[in-house]
Amino acid sequence: MQSSQEHAVCRVCGKILKGKPYHLGGTAYHPETGERCRVNHYGGYVCSSFCDRRASEELEGSFPGAGSGPLSCFAQRSLENNWRDSR
Repeated sequence: MQSSQEHAVCRVCGKILKGKPYHLGGTAYHPETGERCRVNHYGGYVCSSFCDRRASEELEGSFPGAGSGPLSCFAQRSLENNWRDSR
């Protein structure tokens, strides 16, 4: 997971976004498209549906006793809600 004290960044790929860091609140925007960046179910900005899914998979994979199964129903629903309008 990437973090920055000065810039908003995608928590997976580290792309610098327009806006304040996640922990300062507010909104971040994708630098090329100008679209509002989504927030992952577990926190942090994500720049794409791929990064959104990967952030959840990486975090859930670190849970005690976790295998390589599907996302939790809550993270899956958040992913679907985040990217519903971009299909």
